[in-house]
Order: sequence, then structure tokens, then C-alpha cells
Amino acid sequence: MAYTDTNGIDLSGVTGRLLQTVDLVKNPAPQAIATDTVNGHVFVLQVESSATASAGNMYLNRIDRQTGVRTGSMQLKGFGHGLAMGVEPVGADSHVWTEVGPLHVTSGGTAFGKAVTRFRFEDGAVLDGAAIPQERKFTAPGSTAGTGPSTDPVNGLLTVMYHQGGERRFTRYDLTGAAAGDWAPVGPTFTVPAGEDTTPAVPSPYPLEPKLTFQGFASLGDVLYVYQWAPYDKDKDPALPSEFPGITFLTSYSWTTGQRLDRQVVTGADGLTRREPEGLAVEVDPATGETRLLFGFSNTTPGSEFARDVTIGWYPTRPAVDGIKVLSDWEDLVLEAGTAPGAQRPRGRLIAMAGTTHLQLRGTLTCFPGLTADGKVATLPHRLRPTRPARQNVPRNNFHGRCVCRVEADVHGALWAYGATADNAITWIDLDGVSVAWR
Repeated sequence: MAYTDTNGIDLSGVTGRLLQTVDLVKNPAPQAIATDTVNGHVFVLQVESSATASAGNMYLNRIDRQTGVRTGSMQLKGFGHGLAMGVEPVGADSHVWTEVGPLHVTSGGTAFGKAVTRFRFEDGAVLDGAAIPQERKFTAPGSTAGTGPSTDPVNGLLTVMYHQGGERRFTRYDLTGAAAGDWAPVGPTFTVPAGEDTTPAVPSPYPLEPKLTFQGFASLGDVLYVYQWAPYDKDKDPALPSEFPGITFLTSYSWTTGQRLDRQVVTGADGLTRREPEGLAVEVDPATGETRLLFGFSNTTPGSEFARDVTIGWYPTRPAVDGIKVLSDWEDLVLEAGTAPGAQRPRGRLIAMAGTTHLQLRGTLTCFPGLTADGKVATLPHRLRPTRPARQNVPRNNFHGRCVCRVEADVHGALWAYGATADNAITWIDLDGVSVAWR
């Protein structure tokens, strides 16, 4: 049953896309996400492979939020695993909150930072956690294991997750005060109720592990959001294919009452090859002013066995207007060589109607000297790219009664045209009627 919280977020509702299948600086999967919308950046943490580096080393990627191009990176030595992160814009700089050592190393060899810290992003820099002065590190009172920070840019708060007495706890602090070393708690500390890490009984094609794995968190106003994952249980089904790793859950809690508000299976970006949940964050969209809850997924980079890329989706907070939510307004498509705009330039947008998201296109493509085989004609912006092919038949130039071709958008944003042959060249394509279900 749908539930909309005080922020306007429905965890069972439609979602948009910020970035899709963006390559990272190294092979391992992303761990945590955050954005600096003032300066136009997306930040993604990765754990450096323990096969080639000491446990607890991470990479921090900086990505252009409009183009998806990676614009810089840092190496963080002795920081931890990347349970969560936050970013503050300070003028033209981005100041990053992460966990940091001393490290808590599990019996399985995974290292988590026991303190949180804040530093300025410097492209190409190598930062050693052991060299950070103690006064720039904070450990929540009573914390015994891994920790992680997350920023609420709307309310100017920093939330710190930590462990105490075998329980997972969250405490909020004033963001400006914490940056200055004032760690006075704001409001109550939230303790995750017992049993909340038990995997819910949901339809699944394979057996699920009995305990949920923590994958990140974010806080917005009175609501705490927790990201969890139920991997498929290989112990119960050894033949289980690795490209289908499990089911993702997103749960919301009230800071005021301490009670669960909602829990839903996350259906966004469900067509990724290896879809593993990684990171939550809150941002305010610089174009519309809308507050959004971001959620990340890792995926296998095409053509590789171990390399992972990152996809980031988001939940809207604004209600529908006349039954329609605009998830991404009209944007130009990038045309291939030999393809040009017609009377109206080719553009696309995402809208949601009655709980279904649609990719809509408009404009005309002209092709010179003409397509004589199936081919790519344009590229969609990241915000429009589906994770399952989206296709529709559209009008084209009439040649002996053949006046329809198929256009199809793929997971990488390529828009393909199908139906041209050597004796039946396509010279123009009308996109005005494209309105196709998008996932």
C-alpha cells in the first residue's frame, strides 16, 4: 500500500535518474554517494581492492552531474569501507564527510573507520587517515565499531551512524557546528528496533539470506531512510547465477516516534546486469529546487568480469500536477554524425502518469545521405536512459509504402533506428509520437 511521508516521498512510487552506468576510477563497486549541487558534482566512494592494497583504503570519485564524465579522484588511505558520506559546498570547493581510522577490522578482513572527519576535495591528492589530527576526528560516545556520516542539506544537519552494545544507532548534529568541532546532539538518538534486519517474506525467484545487509542511510527532516539488501542465498542454491544478486529494500523511520513508517522493495533501475544497492543521499535539485532522495546501484561494466560502474536514481518529493509528475524536463539529444535536426530539434523528457514512467520524445531527425542499415542516430542524456530497452515504431519517409521504422533506446542511452536497407534508405524520422514505458 502506498504511503507518502512528511517529506512527500513515496517509497513505492515512481523514480527518476541522475546518472547511469558511469565508470569509476578503479574496478571495485561503489559504496556511498553524495552531491554538491552548487558546484555541479556527484561524489562516489569505492573501496580499493584488498588484493592489491591494505584494508581500509578507498577511492573518492568526482563526476559531473550533467554529463556523467568523471572529473577527478582522490585516494583515501586507512579510512574504512564507505558506509556513508556527505558533501558541503563551500564557495567553489567541496568539503567531504567520511568515516576514517582508527579501523575496526572484522573477522572476515573488512575494515571500517571508527571515526568521522571532514576534508576538502583535491583532485589527485592522496590523503592518509593516520595523518589527520585527532581534533579533526569525531567518534560518537560509546561507539565500538564502524561509523558513517550523512548530510541533510535542507535542514543543515549531519547524521552519524555508529554501533553501541550490538545496536545500530543514529545521532544528528548541527552541520556548521560539527565542522567547527561542536558535537552537541540535536534531538533524540535513534536506535534501530530489534528484528529490523530480518529479511521480509517477499516474492523471490531464489532463496534469500535470512539477514539484511546494511547498504547506506540518509536523513531528511523527521525521516530516517535506511538502505538494505537481501542477497540470494548461495548456500541454499549453489547453482544460483551471480548476475542476479538479490532484492533491495528501503525503509523509513520517524525520528520523533522511533517507529517504522514504511518498507518497500526498490524497483528503480531493475534492468542492470548486476544490480547491487550502494548508498543513499539527499540533495536539492539546482534546476527545480525540488528536494530528492538519491539511491545508488552498482553494475558490472560491459565487457568486464569484475569492474563495476554506478547508477544513481532518485525519489521525487513534489506531488503530481494534473496527474503528471515531470521527472526530467525537455533536454536535447546528442546527434550522431550524419544526423541533423529537422524542423524541430530532437528532445526528450520523463514524465510519470498513474504510477507509470514514460520516456517521451519529440522533434525530427534528418539523415544525410540516408541510413541504409540499422544504426545509432542519437544519445540520450543520463537522466533519460532506461535500464531496459525502450522501443516504439515511428513515422519515417515513405518509400513504396514503407513508412515506419523502429527506434530503441538502450541502457547506455544510445538511440537506434531499425528498418533501413540498401534499397530503402531512411532520410528522416518523426519522434513526436514517442511515449513509451520507461524503467
